[in-house]
Amino acid sequence: MLIFITLTSLSLKAELTIQELIFDNSQAYHLKIISAIPENGIIQIGDDSAENTIIEFMDYFCGYCKKVHVELLELIEKRDDTRLVFLQHPILSESSKLLANMVVAANMQDMGIDLHNALFAVEGNLNNLKLQQIIEDLGINSAKLNIDMYKEEVNNIVKLSSFIANGSGARGTPTFFINEEFVVGYISIDRIKALLK
Repeated sequence: MLIFITLTSLSLKAELTIQELIFDNSQAYHLKIISAIPENGIIQIGDDSAENTIIEFMDYFCGYCKKVHVELLELIEKRDDTRLVFLQHPILSESSKLLANMVVAANMQDMGIDLHNALFAVEGNLNNLKLQQIIEDLGINSAKLNIDMYKEEVNNIVKLSSFIANGSGARGTPTFFINEEFVVGYISIDRIKALLK
């Protein structure tokens, strides 16, 4: 009952019901997670039909997320049978939530993955000056971004993503589904490769 009330309060049109997400075994759980998140909440590299799926619940201020990001990008360049799906789980600070909203809003301009990658590529600490430079360099419409990132739809997408992360057992970041394998915390790229088909 509590789960139903919480999801209802997010006022999103989810693709799946809670019953389908948890009890329907016709599709692997990690794939159902992707179906449950609205399209603008999916930050993805790789084809939907890829044989392997790596889902990472992440936070832009997580040092281990930043470390593994470079390794994941190198992996995806070498494998066309794998897709990466990055889902928001901003748990470290209020700034984490703002960046999560910003990336979802950038996704509404088809620039979500570009902003996502740029945030993880920042050297040193991220500040407003660096952030504005990234937005300018990427050619993101900053006026639209500033409006969209505060929309209820965007806020609800981030809440839903984090809700599903928590419900799946992601108490910290990074947390992964590597195909059907659930892995909490940073793991080496060799271990990730070993879990791929």
